[in-house]
This record gives sequence, structure tokens and C-alpha cells, in this order.
Amino acid sequence: MPERVFDAERFYAERRRKGLKQPAAGEFLGVSVNQVSRYERRLQDPPPEKLPAAAEFVGLPLDELAPRYGLPDLRDLRCDAGLQQRDTSRFIGTKSAVSVGAAEKGMRRLRPDFVAPLAKAYGVSVEELEAAQERSFGNPVPDVRQEASRPARPQAPRTLAEKITYLLDQTYTAGSRPTDAELSRKGNAKVGGILLSEDLVRELRTGETETNDPDVLGALAAALDAPPVFFTSENPEDAARIVAGIRTVALGVMAARGAGEKPLNEEWLDFIAKSIDDIIGNQGGPAEGP
Repeated sequence: MPERVFDAERFYAERRRKGLKQPAAGEFLGVSVNQVSRYERRLQDPPPEKLPAAAEFVGLPLDELAPRYGLPDLRDLRCDAGLQQRDTSRFIGTKSAVSVGAAEKGMRRLRPDFVAPLAKAYGVSVEELEAAQERSFGNPVPDVRQEASRPARPQAPRTLAEKITYLLDQTYTAGSRPTDAELSRKGNAKVGGILLSEDLVRELRTGETETNDPDVLGALAAALDAPPVFFTSENPEDAARIVAGIRTVALGVMAARGAGEKPLNEEWLDFIAKSIDDIIGNQGGPAEGP
């Protein structure tokens, strides 16, 4: 299932920009203030069925606050409608949601008379729901939506805050991301000086402040195991493509060795950073052989 990627920094920045408080966010989402804080600090991602409410609270399209890189299955459609599985029984006129749960798990397809009511409840066409059901059963089905209804493809990161978020998303899972304090300590240790602080990293990450200081950007890049050119390049699409490509290959190698979704270790990250530097440095001419 292609999970949506919740942009915690964007949620935090939009909430602050619009003068919205954490208690109000908690009340809107039906969670505690402490839970909202955990979402914003990337300690935990919101449940997928709460993402529509989170987007509505800060006034952003769902595909912008939490893009999905892939096509939805039945569970995805339900969560995008902000519904829990048990909520679906009232739309199909049953006492329980067992039939929906079975279809979402790819065990038994929905009864034909359930398809139209669920499509209406999810805000999609019957064709979209049937395609999503096939994906729940492991059958690849192309996008059946009309071109105009498809979400825009996420843009490459351009601002400093977007680039920081991009690197964090490419390198770590939701539960393993380093804190701002950890990034500060790591960057300072790697450059051998005190250039970062917990507050500065947080402000740069959330877009509250910007900087063009090459020393600060160098320390930040070191903290994120990326080449400084990633923050200074005038071609964000190329830089993003390089980072994504190399890190995807490295993650695949690590997974093949049994590391699963653990973050990359220091040796791999250093290798990746050097490789990116070499690739970007050779963009003007043919790459040299080994």
C-alpha cells in the first residue's frame, strides 16, 4: 500500500502562520495536545484516516500536505475519506464492517451492491473504487481517473526547509528520524565547530528562518549526510534526483542484507555523499571509469 507521506514541517509552519494553537488542532483531529506535538516533531505520524482532517485544519490540499507516491487501494480510499473501517457499515447497511475488512485485506471481494454506496461515501467513481479493489488483491491496475482530477506531481524541493525535509524523508523512517538537537550535535562534531544549535536547526527545518551562510549550510549538510551542493545548487530537480536515486539503491542493498527499514549507517551515508559530489561534479562531461 502506498502510504501517504505526512509533511510535519509544513503542518507546523502553516499552523503557526495562521495563528492556530495546538489545543485547537488536537480538538479538530480528536487527539490530545501531546499527540499533536508528537506529530509535529516527527516522533509519530498521524493515522492515515486523520490526514484529511489535518489538511483541512491548516487549509491545504491533502495531496500537498501528505502526498502519496503511488495508486490507492481500498484502504487508501477509505482513509482519504477520513473514515475508519467500522464507519463503513452504515453506508452498506450491515451491522459490521467485516466484508469491507476482508476486501481491504485481499481476502474476499465486495458484494456488487456494496460498490456504489462505498464509492459515494469515499467521494470517488465506481471505476476508481473497483480499480482500488483490484490493487488490494495484488493486481496492478493503471490510474482510471480523468487527467484533470489527478493530483499534481510533487515538485522538487526548492526552499531550505523543503530540502531538509526531503533529506529526512529519504533517509529515515517516521520513528527513527533524528531530533533537532541530535542534528545540531552531529553537524557540529563533523565540522569541528559550533555552528548549529537545536533552535537554529528547528527554525531552518520549519522555514521560520533562512540562511545563505556557507559554513552553516555545510554543517547542516554534514548533519544530514549530504553534500553541501544539495543546499546551494540552482537545479533542485537534478540534486533531488541524484539524492533519491543513490539513496534508493543503498537502501535496497541494505534491505537485501537484512537491515530492513533501518536508517543507513555512517559508512553508507558517507559513501553516498561522496558519490553525489562526484556525479554533480561530472555533470559537465562524461563520467570517468573506475
